[in-house]
Amino acid sequence: MHAQTWVAHGLVKVSGEVDVGEGRLTGTVSVSGAIRADSLRCTGTLETDTSVTVTGKFATAGNFHTRGAVSAGEASLAGTTRIGADVRVTGLLAVRGHFAAASVHVGEFRAEGGVVVPGSLEAVTVDIRIQKDSRLGVIRARSVRLLRAPPNPIERLFGRSPSTPITRIEADHVELEGVDVAFVHCPEVILGRDAHVTELEGTVVRRHRTALVGPRSLSPPPYGLRR
Repeated sequence: MHAQTWVAHGLVKVSGEVDVGEGRLTGTVSVSGAIRADSLRCTGTLETDTSVTVTGKFATAGNFHTRGAVSAGEASLAGTTRIGADVRVTGLLAVRGHFAAASVHVGEFRAEGGVVVPGSLEAVTVDIRIQKDSRLGVIRARSVRLLRAPPNPIERLFGRSPSTPITRIEADHVELEGVDVAFVHCPEVILGRDAHVTELEGTVVRRHRTALVGPRSLSPPPYGLRR
């Protein structure tokens, strides 16, 4: 598929690569080859086996699945996003819903929902409002804010899902709430409600009474079990 403008509605399957100036897709689109575009917007489902490269704005609303890498000038991904390789965005990557990728390298990362990045997450600013199960590897940024939503009434009664684990954070400023970080290297750290840091290199400038620094003396009870 080679075109200046590609507009698709309904069920579309492309057995090859796509190279377009502008793409506007609605429905279910499956592409077996690489996708290249100046701008690309998809509402519905977009699936591809290989890479997606968008020089300008890349936006999805619905389901986006790819085994390959994603590169864009700017990206807004809403719904369920699963990327099997690296994500590189020059400017802002805004995520809403469930987002999973092998690693992320962006100018700015803002997310609301669930985020799973087992590799590295590198950006100038990282701001994640965690509302679903999440897991993060190594975060490197100037500013990091990770806020997990407080437990809802059902979670207060039956117990909530396991804490959000993060392997390592390296930043100039860190604010944490409701997450569990193995290691933090940062000169200024704010620990909010239910934040836990096992090992800290830096100074805690503000700390909630429920926050903890150091190894836990007791393992938390299994999900759903309270004595």
